[in-house]
Amino acid sequence: MILEYYSRISAYLTQTFGPNVIFFTVLITSITSVVYFIIVSYSVTQLDKQYFMSKKDAADNLAVTVGNDGGNLLHLSSSVKYLLHIVKILVGICLVILGIIMLVLPGQGLITILVGLSLIPFPGKHKLEQHILAKQSVRSTLNWIRIKAKKDPFIFD
Repeated sequence: MILEYYSRISAYLTQTFGPNVIFFTVLITSITSVVYFIIVSYSVTQLDKQYFMSKKDAADNLAVTVGNDGGNLLHLSSSVKYLLHIVKILVGICLVILGIIMLVLPGQGLITILVGLSLIPFPGKHKLEQHILAKQSVRSTLNWIRIKAKKDPFIFD
């Protein structure tokens, strides 16, 4: 029954769109998936290992460290810093929207939402992040990405 349904759908798509359109759709989807994974992995590896700790706990345990952004943005004008801040927020909003879409489509929806939330400043952000991090699968995936990048795993509350 499933094979018959699949055969009918594939015949319909091939007749309607042609094999070239289907091939390029699959190709673009595959490339987009790889680029998405690279961007999310890079974002997760750039966060401090104590990022998901509450601010009180982080202040108690945090050694003096210089973040990746700290030294690079000092020499930029205030208008460029403001523009970069807006771009960061827009990227975060896009990632949250994509993460919500990925909750019903294939992909790492919760991880994408979490990375997007980390880029957007708003009240209650830490509480919402902690709610998402309550799932062991999310914590395991985040630490798996960091370990593969030879970074220390996150420290959670």
